[in-house]
Amino acid sequence: MIKPCLFAAALAVAAPALAQDETPAPEPVGAQGPLEIIGDVRLLTDHRFRGVSRSDEDPALEAGLMLSHESGLYAGVRGTTLRGTDGWRRRNPAHLDQGDLQLDLYAGWRGNLGGGFDLDAGIVQYVFAGGEGATDHVEPYASLGYLIGPLQLSTGARYAPAQSGTGNEDMLYLFGQADITLPFRPWSFTAHAGRQDWSLYGSYWNWSLAARHQLQLGGLPDAEIGIAYVDTDLPSASGQDAGLVVTLGVRF
Repeated sequence: MIKPCLFAAALAVAAPALAQDETPAPEPVGAQGPLEIIGDVRLLTDHRFRGVSRSDEDPALEAGLMLSHESGLYAGVRGTTLRGTDGWRRRNPAHLDQGDLQLDLYAGWRGNLGGGFDLDAGIVQYVFAGGEGATDHVEPYASLGYLIGPLQLSTGARYAPAQSGTGNEDMLYLFGQADITLPFRPWSFTAHAGRQDWSLYGSYWNWSLAARHQLQLGGLPDAEIGIAYVDTDLPSASGQDAGLVVTLGVRF
């Protein structure tokens, strides 16, 4: 079983996540009617998942589609291209080929609790198309947020119980995040820190600082470009050392 661990994250000025390591949290629901469909496509110079590259530090393409209801319920799918082996399973004698595509199938609920607090909870199924061996796994998640003016603070956990896709070991990820969008400005920022504990596979910290800028492009009102600095405390090696991730995306 995973040993309890203390988690503390230094929170800095920040905004909605860019090139995030996790399935993006849904936007506030119900703004345009009982049901809303949101889609996005992003080009990334590197696909980092909890600080570790899953594209061999090469570019990746990501696309997602989410359906949300004014009650706070939501469901969606996100796909990201992959490349190479999963080096984080480094204690496995044969590093596993991740396949060509990671699909995140998720569903959950997000709502206001009052007093500036909100809760986001759900479950995600990770599917690795063409992956070698048992790689698919399920992971419930929950996070608590607090809004102070334009600053959103949040902390949460993602827990995958022992299953074949996790090497029959349970996996816990604890994180803290700060997001801020500058009022009346096209800039937003994010600070994120997290710790992954994967029993026999080991534990490590990861953190990132990101900024994004809304672009004014004809016919693309929701386009943006961003840059993120991502790092871990793992031994310095390709795919898990410090790096910059540039993202170009559009929402529709």
